[in-house]
Amino acid sequence: MARRFTRRHVLVSGAAAAGASLIASPAIAQSWPSKPIRVVIGDAAGGGSDQVSRVFIEFLSKRLGQPVIADNRPGANGVVAATEVKNAAPDGHTLLYMVGSALMTQKILHKSLPYDPNKDFEPIAAAPVAGLPLIVNVASGAKNVEQFIAYARKNNGANIGTYGAGSLSHIGIAALERFYKAPFQAVHYRSSALMWADLTVGSLDGGIASGAVGMNVITLGKGTALAIQGRNRLSRYPDVPTFHEIGGTDPGLSLMSVTGLLAPAGVSEDIINKLSELCVDAGKDEATWQKFQTAGSEQRAIGRADFNRWVKEDGPLWDQMTRALGLTPA
Repeated sequence: MARRFTRRHVLVSGAAAAGASLIASPAIAQSWPSKPIRVVIGDAAGGGSDQVSRVFIEFLSKRLGQPVIADNRPGANGVVAATEVKNAAPDGHTLLYMVGSALMTQKILHKSLPYDPNKDFEPIAAAPVAGLPLIVNVASGAKNVEQFIAYARKNNGANIGTYGAGSLSHIGIAALERFYKAPFQAVHYRSSALMWADLTVGSLDGGIASGAVGMNVITLGKGTALAIQGRNRLSRYPDVPTFHEIGGTDPGLSLMSVTGLLAPAGVSEDIINKLSELCVDAGKDEATWQKFQTAGSEQRAIGRADFNRWVKEDGPLWDQMTRALGLTPA
């Protein structure tokens, strides 16, 4: 079976969280949080990362004793949300939630940014992104990947929706084109929810994005799941193989990401460590874990140390795969 996302991360996360708890908890300023906390989300309401973020938000609100408010600011591959948080006061009352890989690749996709993605934000905790299903319109008649490839060739192309240019789903479509030498066109949306809605009404031949939201397309009888972009099968789609299982060896077909909580640079270490500890606790709490699973999570939350490790270890591959898309910086 393909390796799990976190490699050795699971082995160290417990110790890291425990250490953070011992160091941070006594030092947390008594005045924090002194008012509601706003989490700016780089996804539209109902999107894949939005759904996961709201599980964290509900748990944090209960544990911190202050309202934690979701503020959706989709657009420009997370730039809109990140700009809002970068300009916020670094007092721990404004946080960012977005796809981690989006923040790493923004320098490739944009000529200029109003912030430095590597310096202006501090990772707090993350939820490993489950694999993404390729779901195709039932009108294609395709029951497997080979049949969908044949459909695309017969029709001089097939359009497949993504949740943004440069996203994991966009990389998946490019990998499909490279590996299968088939004519696909990526159609980019501001969120997975909007993309799946268009597939449901027949405006797309297929889509790659969150399986939790995409299940609605299948339930309505409008789509068929053919394969999973990622390293493991999904519990929601137990009979759907990964691309790797059916011979798809392009690294873009197995690439993984995370969605994560970040703070603007300058927030105190005590607050960041406390938030990281609480987010890991959210993944350990069984009732909350059930909500994460409903939102599409397949693995439990990772803390600050493992989030930073993921950025360091997977960052170079993301850089390579994103540059291979050949996008002109906006």
